[in-house]
Amino acid sequence: MVNTSPENRLTNEKYWDSIWTPLDGNYHNLHVSDFYFGRKGLFTKLIQNRIGDISGKTVLELGGGGNNYRLLSMAKWSGALVTALDFSAEGLKVVNDLFKINTCKASFIQDDILNWQPKEPNVNFDVVTHWGVLEHFIDPKPMLKKSFEALNPGGSLIFSMPNMEAFAARYWQKWCPDSWSKHIFHSTELIQATLSELGFTYVECFYFGVPCIKAANWETKSPLQPSLDLIQKILSASARIFPVYHKLGHRRISMERGFFARKGP
Repeated sequence: MVNTSPENRLTNEKYWDSIWTPLDGNYHNLHVSDFYFGRKGLFTKLIQNRIGDISGKTVLELGGGGNNYRLLSMAKWSGALVTALDFSAEGLKVVNDLFKINTCKASFIQDDILNWQPKEPNVNFDVVTHWGVLEHFIDPKPMLKKSFEALNPGGSLIFSMPNMEAFAARYWQKWCPDSWSKHIFHSTELIQATLSELGFTYVECFYFGVPCIKAANWETKSPLQPSLDLIQKILSASARIFPVYHKLGHRRISMERGFFARKGP
């Protein structure tokens, strides 16, 4: 039996409303040459390398509210028909405003991910994504099952979580106890086994992003914070010159751990 109860979640609407409210108006027009989210940016290449051309394809992002440049780039540069689903009213307001500023179209649905059902039966999506969402669920299976159900046969699922196995995670856990408590580590073996059990094929795990030095906003001040902040900024900037971090991800270093799978044969 799939657990869709509130007890399976480490966050709620109030938590995410508090995260996104401070961002009101704090976003910009996405530039075509943006290193990460531009037409030839690293995120665009990540999607193309695994899914291929998504022009005209329907994309659903679960937990798609907030300052969502990933979904925006898929619509603006890759020509995808995108939908953001989120239960946070503030998160949806932010992503809606972001798309308006960039004169891009999208659909927005305010609903709980696990209990959401499409208004039109048998109308599913070519691609389902979620970035930094699965780790907020104690049991990952309901979220992955919803991803499977939302896909057309042969559709692609691509998602990621913060890399909680990186060396820097120990500082995140020690100095950001409140943030850390909202996340749970799901092993690669568990995710791959669950995806296969649900009917996904070609399940791939990959690592990407700059080296993880500072993994979250810090609730507790530390003498090391300014130094680690500076190192993280230097690493992020150096990736623009040497993008090897994104091409050669590593379990102990990279910022994110991602998964790619297809529905059916």
